[in-house]
Amino acid sequence: MRLLPGWPEHQTFIEYYFSLFIVFLLTCTAEFCSKYPIRPVQKDRRLVAVISCSALQALKMFMTYLAIVAVVATDFIFFLVAVAGHAVGNFIAGLYQYHIDEAEATLYNDYY
Repeated sequence: MRLLPGWPEHQTFIEYYFSLFIVFLLTCTAEFCSKYPIRPVQKDRRLVAVISCSALQALKMFMTYLAIVAVVATDFIFFLVAVAGHAVGNFIAGLYQYHIDEAEATLYNDYY
């Protein structure tokens, strides 16, 4: 019986925790990318916004599926770390959006 189910016996604890960190980082970044606001500022910049949005979506899906592979190939701890990464990424994106909204409201109030 192995100490860490789903983890190769020849790997060290440092490699295990580093892998957990990578899964956390992947899911946190994927969640942040899914919430990241992309708004075309000018009419002639819509193509740039569409390309940026598509690239961001591809990056998000790549990171999400890579995290899924890691979770399926390992143990329950990786699943918990992935869920925590999504929660933290969502929280960071929410804070980022809050600050954007506050800055826009301040600019609007200063203008009028």
